[in-house]
Amino acid sequence: MSDWDFLYDMNDQGYSSEEIADAAGSGASPSEWEHIEKQENKAKQKYKGKGQKRIVLNKCRVVFFDLEFYVPESSRKEHGFCYNPWDKKSKFLGGSFFLANPVKDFEISELKVKNKTQSLWLWNYQSEKQVLENIYQLLEEVLNTVSNAHNGMVTPILCGIGITTSDIPILLELFKRYKILTNAEAFIFQNKFRVVDLSQLAISTFNNGSYFLYPKTKNEILKKYIDGKKFESGKIVWELYESKDYAGIEERVLDEVASTHKCYELIKSDLHKFKALEKAEKKRTKSVFEKEDNSVN
Repeated sequence: MSDWDFLYDMNDQGYSSEEIADAAGSGASPSEWEHIEKQENKAKQKYKGKGQKRIVLNKCRVVFFDLEFYVPESSRKEHGFCYNPWDKKSKFLGGSFFLANPVKDFEISELKVKNKTQSLWLWNYQSEKQVLENIYQLLEEVLNTVSNAHNGMVTPILCGIGITTSDIPILLELFKRYKILTNAEAFIFQNKFRVVDLSQLAISTFNNGSYFLYPKTKNEILKKYIDGKKFESGKIVWELYESKDYAGIEERVLDEVASTHKCYELIKSDLHKFKALEKAEKKRTKSVFEKEDNSVN
């Protein structure tokens, strides 16, 4: 059997044309990718010398989260982000957090993701400040879990779509507004986390026609990765809150967190394929050069 005969076998076994194309580009069948990925992860985790991080995956966390807000009509704008954490007429409603263990909490069902997600909502507490104090405690605990296992060398990852320009700065401003943290403490706390914003990470998975690499919207990412999934504007939450449909808000946010988790997995899979294609191209280029050198000699 030649090195490429497995492609014919894949066709006979019912693999899709996309999977066969990926296998042809990487030189490895889909059944081999899991082994390759495990080997790469082992290599990344191996302690190579002084000053380098030794990552204990089981003690790492990716915090998928989404927050919601209520903005009264007097503070609403036709375009742009309406909520301002310093506007006392607006309300911070809370949010949902999935503290994902990289070893146990991927390639699991959407139901399991939702069941493991922790939600903190204003209607279950006495005040906005109390909700925020509990969110801060949740983040502090996950920070300690990861940091203590790595002697402060590795920190949790905060993950969402568009969170670098909305959720994260809003949380920090609210921590300051309610005197949960001072300005200096908020700056230190922010820098104890790392951020993976899918609106930026996903840019590399789209065909970008210019050098203006603009972050992708939530619905652009969902359209690419989860067929049929689309979320209405966050303004729908205002209507749900005004009608006291709290269960509707909770279910929407759980769905958003689970969708973000799924997109994270699929983007990661795409990036792995890109690297496999890059490796195959390097191998092909090297082979061409070697043939040219042999013909000259």
